Amino acid sequence: MLNFSKNFSQIPQLFKLVWNRKRSNALMVTELVAAFMVLFFVCLAVLHFALTYRLPLGYEYENVWNIQAYRKQSAEVESTAITRQSAQRLVSVLRGLPSVELASFVSTTPFSFSHRMTSFNRGEKYKTEISIVTNEFDKTMNLTLTQGRWFNASDDAYNGTTSTVKVVVINECAAATFFGKENPIGRDITYIPGEGIGKDLERTRYRVVGVISSFRKGSEFDQSGNFMFERTNILDTTSFLPSQILVKMKPGTAASYEEEMLKKLEQTAPNWSFQITTLAADREKKHKNLYFALIPGLTIAAFLLITVGLGLVGVVWQSVTRRMRELGVRRAFGATRQDIYFFVIGELVALTTFAVVFGLFLVAQVPLIPFYEVPTATYALSICAAVIGMYILTTLCALYPSRLAGTVQPSDALRYE
Repeated sequence: MLNFSKNFSQIPQLFKLVWNRKRSNALMVTELVAAFMVLFFVCLAVLHFALTYRLPLGYEYENVWNIQAYRKQSAEVESTAITRQSAQRLVSVLRGLPSVELASFVSTTPFSFSHRMTSFNRGEKYKTEISIVTNEFDKTMNLTLTQGRWFNASDDAYNGTTSTVKVVVINECAAATFFGKENPIGRDITYIPGEGIGKDLERTRYRVVGVISSFRKGSEFDQSGNFMFERTNILDTTSFLPSQILVKMKPGTAASYEEEMLKKLEQTAPNWSFQITTLAADREKKHKNLYFALIPGLTIAAFLLITVGLGLVGVVWQSVTRRMRELGVRRAFGATRQDIYFFVIGELVALTTFAVVFGLFLVAQVPLIPFYEVPTATYALSICAAVIGMYILTTLCALYPSRLAGTVQPSDALRYE
């Protein structure tokens, strides 16, 4: 039976033995450090996306269709009033269809690759993603209000280019960023204009009228960031008119209904062009792009780890072969097979420990990377997983060579050349 107290008392001796051979072990330690870094980044990516995926999106995308509506070049000479009237007719026709529950104009849709980032001032400069929507957007996407209210007809008082106040609804992340634990309802956020474009909005204030729980527009794999909804009125010729319409369909609506809807839209606005997709299809497309980006990286990482593992098996095997005489002497002095197992595996574990310590120093620099945005808990879990993974990897690599070393008989080893 394995004598744990005896073997564990030899651990300091193993570290001393490895340290005395630091020149010959330098290459192996470097290889182990590289393997640790690869394993850390793999764990970081997997844990980050796995934990982020479990968070609520903040909206429902099922049974929601996305209509891209653009004016044709021949219609660009239309007056703004005529364009707004066409947009109003489109919404009215959509709401009148038997399979449609709600419809809302929106500037950027969930799962899209486009976004509008804007800087706002609240003591400090904060980047916030913003989307321009109409009154029905909250019900179309089934948003959850936690404070205040959503947009309504009373907000028409803020329409027009002369208004220095615009009403907005923000998510809880933005509320915490701008106001901390204070109540954000009725408070203002100042717009920070850029050079040239947006200079006329320098004095515009954005007044918060409501807060929603969450809104992760990108996908389930994106973290919740600052998000703001700005209201627009289709009939207000001075406001921005979004080019996309989200339509909430009744459950069970067949995809073939798209053709009938498209025909109705083209009849209502012949000078417009339309393209219809579903948010579910947009979501799948977004996920596929992420998978295509991740799979090659994870494949390369797996190949590197397998290469390192095979290399370690070869190195330990070669070390055992070279040290047959030493192992035979140990057996002659009473070492059991289990003692030899522990000795061979312990040496590699000691090497791994030196590599992990140096790897942890390198990993500690990761949060200093400017684009690093991973939560602290995920970062800590990734370190723990990488450390445990490294010890498991090296132990597995040393198993077969250690069994080979344990079969050495004292008499055979002393004759070994």
